[in-house]
Amino acid sequence: MSHRYQGRVQDILDAAVSSGEECGVQCIIRRGGETEAECYSGSMDAAGARKVTPESVFPVFSTGKCLFSTLALKMIEKGAIGLDTPLGEVWPGFRTGALRPKVTMRHVLTHTTGMHIMPPLASAEELSDWDLVCDRMAEMEPLWEPGTRTQYQAITYAWLLGGALVHATGRSMLDLMTKEILEPCGITNDTFFSLPEKEEARLGDIVRGDDLLPNVELHETFMNPLDNAVKLRCVRQACIPSFACISNARGIAKFGEALADGRIISHEMIREATKLQRPKDEPIPSYDQDVYWSVFGYGYILLGNYPNLGELFGHHGWGGSELSINQRTGTVFAIVKNKLSGKVNQRMKMEIHKLADE
Repeated sequence: MSHRYQGRVQDILDAAVSSGEECGVQCIIRRGGETEAECYSGSMDAAGARKVTPESVFPVFSTGKCLFSTLALKMIEKGAIGLDTPLGEVWPGFRTGALRPKVTMRHVLTHTTGMHIMPPLASAEELSDWDLVCDRMAEMEPLWEPGTRTQYQAITYAWLLGGALVHATGRSMLDLMTKEILEPCGITNDTFFSLPEKEEARLGDIVRGDDLLPNVELHETFMNPLDNAVKLRCVRQACIPSFACISNARGIAKFGEALADGRIISHEMIREATKLQRPKDEPIPSYDQDVYWSVFGYGYILLGNYPNLGELFGHHGWGGSELSINQRTGTVFAIVKNKLSGKVNQRMKMEIHKLADE
């Protein structure tokens, strides 16, 4: 193992923790089967009582969408469902309505369904009830003609994509994620879409950053801000793959390496899935933090500038966790952290990215 960036990345993490910019951080950089950095710094809690270790796990929020979207692409390659399959073909609730029957898997994966708003839910227990939320999603109408406008399906992606896969395969969401993604990647001890009670002791606390509004100013509910939801055990134990993934850098990096190596889906599928998918009348935005959540292939966020958009792909998570894969260099970058920030381009991450791009 080369570990050629080990000391420099460790210094960056330690400095970020010492300054108070971060609380607890894990970072792994892999390239060509070699570990170039594997670093850990800080605490699992704001009081500094529990040190971050390789075994520590944290909510990674939408970073889990990278694994979830890969599951969908794998099922497409297996022939269980197609990119242009209308959801109503496998899901009876999508066969009626003015616009619902037009929604396809392609629309879901490209965040162009017009169904990005959650249905009314009264409690975290309702949020954790898979069948109930699926039924309510199937009662909602798209806000516009599917495929004509991009709007990130931050939360609803779980049930739009997952509901179609569950109906198409007859398997549960957790069984699909476990058997098709976690087990083949060897990460069942590091990445969880339903956190067992016995693993709770490994879970770090969420610490809200100074650049975020205090909860009292957010009209706080069990889902607002989103970190409230994953603080609840019923949500962590439910399988809600759009935002409730619990993992560490080791698990995320191992998945990323398996994906990059073509061990989960084919390289051909990766190439197709990392091409820009955008309604024809929508301009291609420039590369900055405001558009990370609107530039998609099939489920993956595409990074960089046109015409090289998609050379770097993956997914960010609320607060700063990230998995990114460079198709040209084969570099896999995984970072997991517990101090949430409203900024995507956090200084610490940008410094590490510069090293990884050398």
